[in-house]
Amino acid sequence: MKLVRKAVKIAALPGGLLARRRPGDVIMLLYHRIRPGSAEIELSPAVFERQLAWLKEHDQILTLERALEPDADGGLVITFDDGTRDLHEHALPTLISFQVPAVLYLATGSMQNDGGRGGDGLTWSQVAELASTGFVTVGSHTHSHRALSRVPEYVAEEEMRRSKELIEDHLGIPCRHFSYPFAVGSSGADRAARRLFDTAALDAWRTNRANRIDPYRLGRTPVLRSDDHVFFVAKVRGLLDAEALAYRARRRGPWRRR
Repeated sequence: MKLVRKAVKIAALPGGLLARRRPGDVIMLLYHRIRPGSAEIELSPAVFERQLAWLKEHDQILTLERALEPDADGGLVITFDDGTRDLHEHALPTLISFQVPAVLYLATGSMQNDGGRGGDGLTWSQVAELASTGFVTVGSHTHSHRALSRVPEYVAEEEMRRSKELIEDHLGIPCRHFSYPFAVGSSGADRAARRLFDTAALDAWRTNRANRIDPYRLGRTPVLRSDDHVFFVAKVRGLLDAEALAYRARRRGPWRRR
């Protein structure tokens, strides 16, 4: 399977030369798990550290707010989805070490009670610590991590609103940003997101083009376990957006297990 994934990336590279990142474009990198593991969305802490070191030396890492300002000249935004404990244990120290900002889109239904055992989700005290560093902005990823492509508008809004209100109640700060679970939405979900948030991240494997950025349909680029350094750099340069075609053909994203 690993060889197949790399073959897909190699096949996508030639087309990426025409669609590569240009001045003013914004790449939003999407991470899920920073921990040892065999899943495509699990990245080892050592690899994550090497990637941030390379980005700090070769690119411009911005907060989401700064990246979307009219006078911004493009750059990178680091994002995480879901909210698992490895983000506090492994990702946070690396972000602080390199002084790198990031957005955590939190699925609030997976939160664990302080002192609780057995769950994979963050506790509210850990999320508060992430936010208190000044490097992590906390946004919503719905409450139950439900795909919003086939639910009524009121259900999508309820999922968004519940998550937003929990974040604001527990952290005492505004929750202004949202990302769609599984990178799928609907017209009703879009209307709900525009009522509740300042931005929404929707599409996977899409570069945000200068002067054509819809803040409610932001594209992100998943960083995967099968990305060696060459493919990671290619993604940063906008050369691998076509990798999405392979996952669309299979009708499943890399975040779904076999």
